Amino acid sequence: MTSFLLDHLRSVFTPTAVSELARALGEATETTQKALDGLIPAVTAGVSNRVSNPEGAARLYQLLNNTTFATDPTVSQLVGISDHRQKAAESGNTLLKQLYADQPNQLAESTAQYSSVGLGSAGILTGLVMSVLMGFLRQQITGRALTQAQLTALLLGETDSVREAIPAALAGTLGWLIGTPQPATSIPLRTETIPTASIHDRPAGSTWWRWLLLALALLALLFFLLRGCRDDKSPQTLDSSTLTATDTLASDMDGNGPAVRVGIDLPGGRKLSVAEHSFNDSLAHYLANKNSQTPRVFTFDNLTFETDSARITDQARPHVDDLIQLMKAYPNLSIRIEGNTDSTGDDAINDPLSGERAEMVKQALIQGGVAASRVATRERGDTKPVASNQTQAGRQKNRRIDVVITKL
Repeated sequence: MTSFLLDHLRSVFTPTAVSELARALGEATETTQKALDGLIPAVTAGVSNRVSNPEGAARLYQLLNNTTFATDPTVSQLVGISDHRQKAAESGNTLLKQLYADQPNQLAESTAQYSSVGLGSAGILTGLVMSVLMGFLRQQITGRALTQAQLTALLLGETDSVREAIPAALAGTLGWLIGTPQPATSIPLRTETIPTASIHDRPAGSTWWRWLLLALALLALLFFLLRGCRDDKSPQTLDSSTLTATDTLASDMDGNGPAVRVGIDLPGGRKLSVAEHSFNDSLAHYLANKNSQTPRVFTFDNLTFETDSARITDQARPHVDDLIQLMKAYPNLSIRIEGNTDSTGDDAINDPLSGERAEMVKQALIQGGVAASRVATRERGDTKPVASNQTQAGRQKNRRIDVVITKL
């Protein structure tokens, strides 16, 4: 499971940085790493949890716009120079207290108990993680001109991944921070019926909430059946006449998907077993043709995401893994991943979501060993429809991920 927020934090707190930080704090490297392995997803989940209600979302957005972050020094300075480290830690802990005023020290205490680092060290580590995370979110807001609604969508799309990354022994003490539902009435974040935010602040023992949730579920289910699933997993065939002269359709799958699987031998001895006429099958044949030209567009027809989320479904992960193998077999191959949506809904949500989904595919490729320089992304929103948005079938075709071959 991938999360671009967690990936960024882990790229900052590298093993080398952790070793230097442990030495500066007078802690063992192993316990410092354990503390950060818990803090990185826990702090991220805590920030994501704040946008589950409008008041918290507004508060976070205000902090990100109005705070000067002490994350300008390099990573080595943050972990190795006492003054920089102290400023960043204090800044992060101040921000955390502004988001969770009632429990200013509880996260550090839980981390110290979980990892066996000293309480003072746990407090510094907590502040550093918070400072780096908030600084990165500030960069997202300023660099991409994100609105409050767009920031909320970005964070909610990460919620499931970051919660599941928290070690169970630590997560059990952090319900106040990460908003984990009680087991007896838990509702999976990935459900397509009830927004998770509606259960975070439920008073204990309130039975009327169960009836309210049930009513909402029935209403949402009715809406879902009438409107059709927004992110239908049925692959669709694109109309190649709507593409430019250099764009070529690669997939020819019907609504039920192909039943036949074919074996493909790749350079370097790699082998794939893919669905016939699927995205990876067509891409493999294209790459094997020495006369193939660029640019070329392939629609990732078997790539699906959780509804209204940038998280790749478990069913789609093997197809992403196949793409990783193809890129490793053809080391000169470079691609651009483009996220597309239909024209329904709020552009403030849909447009960044299309970009986040493209970025999520890129991060999956990077984690699989593909160099980041070989993968670009583009947020297209609803600017490149391939079918009419007036019909459900057309909207399904427009909600897609395109992979553009830019270099062979």
